[in-house]
Amino acid sequence: MTETDTQAPEATKASPLVYVREVLGAEIQDEAAQSGIELDADATLYAIHTEDGTRRAIFSDRDAAFEAAIDHGAQPVSVH
Repeated sequence: MTETDTQAPEATKASPLVYVREVLGAEIQDEAAQSGIELDADATLYAIHTEDGTRRAIFSDRDAAFEAAIDHGAQPVSVH
């Protein structure tokens, strides 16, 4: 029996990869307005995306985006 055979299934799973990408307020201004949020078009924000490109969250701070991804068990990488 190998070490992998004796580990719990969760221990052998890799953390999901997510991408943190800079977005301008103008890119999401209409969507934010639908939620009652006003954004400056020139605001720099940071969005977390899953591997398939689905946007999951938006933050005003890059470090906060990375920390949130890690806190939720994901492995964040920066995309330019």
